[in-house]
Amino acid sequence: MPILEKTEMIVNAAGRSVPETVNGRPQAAYMGVGKYQPFGRKAAPPICSTADYPANGDKRVADLETALRKCGLRDGMVISSHHHLRDGDR
Repeated sequence: MPILEKTEMIVNAAGRSVPETVNGRPQAAYMGVGKYQPFGRKAAPPICSTADYPANGDKRVADLETALRKCGLRDGMVISSHHHLRDGDR
């Protein structure tokens, strides 16, 4: 029978005690809305959060050219649109 280790508990922003580690991996306790800034990469893209966008949440730009420049489009990438917006494939 495995021996259970004592887990350290921390209090999150909601006032609840949560484990500091789960299955041997450190966990980030809830810090409040918009307080936690994730870091690192998953498979390839950087991890994003709402903290990466303007405070008012508006990510829109003035025109398509500006959007394409900001999105980091590189040689070999493909742009597509939702199939309902294409007006058919003629």
